[in-house]
Amino acid sequence: MGGTDISQVFETSYVDPESKKVTMVSQNLTFSNIINVRETVVYQPLSAARTQFKQEAQITALCGGWQKVKTAVEDATVTRFRENAIKGKEGFESVLEMSRRVFSEEKSRQNLSAEKMAL
Repeated sequence: MGGTDISQVFETSYVDPESKKVTMVSQNLTFSNIINVRETVVYQPLSAARTQFKQEAQITALCGGWQKVKTAVEDATVTRFRENAIKGKEGFESVLEMSRRVFSEEKSRQNLSAEKMAL
């Protein structure tokens, strides 16, 4: 929509270390006079090996005029959103996996260091 691959978005992330829950809320800035997109994504553990992913988006066309125009804008945005949501989920899952690996390696280093200090 508009011919550019760059969009401006305001995102706020909330991390609850106790429950290990991450909530991200984003609001579009690009085309905000035409369309309002508010997305909420929540990641939380289901078990030690599984993470639940929930995604919700509210898309509202703000352009004046006929309902057909608003509906067409919303439909086009929903289609694009679905395509990008898949990519975003895959990207964040990659970041989560990398974080798990790095945290595990750091924990192993700390345990080795503690064992050496105990000797």
